[in-house]
Amino acid sequence: MLDIGQKLFAKIYKKRRSARHNHDIHILARELDHWLPSGIKSMINGTYTPHYLKRRYFQDGVVDQLHLSDRILQHILLKQLKPTIQYVTHPNCVHVHGPTGVKIATQRIREALKTQQYHHIIRADIKSFYKSIPHHKLMDDLRNLYDDPKLISMFEQIIRNSIETPRGYKNADTGIALRGPLSQFFSAIYLKPLDDAFNAMDIIYIRYQDDIILLCKTRRQLNRCRRRLMKVLEERKLELSRKKSRMGDISKSFHFLGIDYPGTQTLDDTKAEDSQNADYVSFINGGGGEAFWTAQSRIGSHYAARADTAKCPRTSQNNGRYWVFCQTDQKILEALGAMVGQNSRNLGHRSIIVLVY
Repeated sequence: MLDIGQKLFAKIYKKRRSARHNHDIHILARELDHWLPSGIKSMINGTYTPHYLKRRYFQDGVVDQLHLSDRILQHILLKQLKPTIQYVTHPNCVHVHGPTGVKIATQRIREALKTQQYHHIIRADIKSFYKSIPHHKLMDDLRNLYDDPKLISMFEQIIRNSIETPRGYKNADTGIALRGPLSQFFSAIYLKPLDDAFNAMDIIYIRYQDDIILLCKTRRQLNRCRRRLMKVLEERKLELSRKKSRMGDISKSFHFLGIDYPGTQTLDDTKAEDSQNADYVSFINGGGGEAFWTAQSRIGSHYAARADTAKCPRTSQNNGRYWVFCQTDQKILEALGAMVGQNSRNLGHRSIIVLVY
């Protein structure tokens, strides 16, 4: 364990040795022979207590940072836990394999699409996942998997660690350090009930941290998966991100973990004629967003599709999102066009940008 810690610190110090003279990295380098052996000894005895998390504020968010010494010690702890991970996590939770997890997920999805059997998709992202994990539920899960009192004591110290803020110290009931060595391990444990929920279903289910994809063969499977997904997330006190989650037919290409996949043909027994009438085209004028759009609501034979267009500069007046209405009925198109022409606020600060017929 000492050798692992020394090698990791040497790697970090090589990158940060040009930091200012009073940076923590230089203090830790001078006292390496003291804090590292004593930290490892406290872990063996089960008395390890991490430093307070330090909350840092940035323009795009807030990050609770681990002390550098705790990052190294928790990395050593993760190395000791590694032989047990395959027995306490689900095979479909691929991020526990590290960067190789992306390759595993890509291979499974491509093999499934080659069969031409999967025609429906749920692409889900959990809203503020790491910040929303309740400490007591995560500790209950860990106690059910590990029976070592010393290990459980260290887990509790790490998970319930106080946060140092400009207004004092905060003892939170939810949330774990986003970039800690054990964060991905904790996320795999906490969502294991969700991974287990789809064991008996003939679908493709893959999870990478808080990114989830389900490929279904029929509309009935899609609805069952949706209900099961929402039920487990509710039990786990989590919510889906509405901006990043999609559900529906695979009519066009979609992406997962930054990789694009081609769509498949829709089956005739799932009301394909309605989907074919709705011409879901890629975003106009080279705008950003996904090529895969899904039907979010239906009134009669009218479909409304939502596209995330965060990269398009023209979306600033529309809260980064457009509504696209596709219909073959000329009368409905004229009515929609007249409504938008009079007052676009009728659609909740969103505008119709194209009418396909």
